[in-house]
Amino acid sequence: MAFRYAACFLLTIAFIIILSPVFAFKSSLCTRGLSSYVAVGRLCPKSSITSLSNGNGRRPPFPPSRTIFPPLFASDSGNSGEGKEEEEGGAEGGSLLDKAKSFFSDPENRKDTTLFVTSFLISLGIRAFIVEPRYIPSLSMYPTFLVGDQLAVEKVTKTYKNYERGDVVVFNPTQGYQEYVSRDPYITDKSRINEALIKRIIAKGGDVVEVKDGQLFVNGVAQEEKYIAEGPAYVWGPRRVPDGMYMVLGDNRNHSLDSHIWGFLPKENIIGRAICKYWPPWRLGLVEGPLSS
Repeated sequence: MAFRYAACFLLTIAFIIILSPVFAFKSSLCTRGLSSYVAVGRLCPKSSITSLSNGNGRRPPFPPSRTIFPPLFASDSGNSGEGKEEEEGGAEGGSLLDKAKSFFSDPENRKDTTLFVTSFLISLGIRAFIVEPRYIPSLSMYPTFLVGDQLAVEKVTKTYKNYERGDVVVFNPTQGYQEYVSRDPYITDKSRINEALIKRIIAKGGDVVEVKDGQLFVNGVAQEEKYIAEGPAYVWGPRRVPDGMYMVLGDNRNHSLDSHIWGFLPKENIIGRAICKYWPPWRLGLVEGPLSS
């Protein structure tokens, strides 16, 4: 019994990290004609789950030598003639049902199926409502996140508290972002205009923000930002953040398509908050934030 509980736990983790769709912060968009290696923090599905598993050296949750459903999906080499007859003449009525009955008549097969389905449903629930993994192949949030970092994004705290300055959040793109991307001639790839983004909250509703002299000012106070790549090389504001909105910037300030370009972020667009980096192992740690208010 203990072994099955452990297997269920490991399967759930495997489904969450490997089998469920994994998202990546892409680098195909950039601001003001910058080269594509400086990402704007876009979030989109990996092109292939298989390539992710193989590329990372990960194994599927079950060894290749053992399949969960051999009677249903694996042909019997000893009955090749019978199988050929069924292919030529069509499967007899109820043959698939008979195989299913035969499969589930074995108690071990029923336990394996229950374990598989339970783990899969638990993983879906965890990803939908609690936490999900994200993968970063871009430099929009450098140096906080490096190319190849994988992180966990939690979705629980937004239900009972507001986000604070310094929180790193994943969010759905705003209308302002979509309009900017659609008309910017330097951004040639418009196909992923609806994909999620990642940025850091630097101001919330009611704050007055100004960027000048290579520094960020919130409510007239210069902010000490140890996590940014370099000071901003642009001037912005002063402007007041509307209630129910946030101002978000990338830590790679001069190479990020963020609020100083497309406007403020509505609270309802936020998907979740990045809480920790878990891969690669030497990058394991919590995501820095929030700032003092």
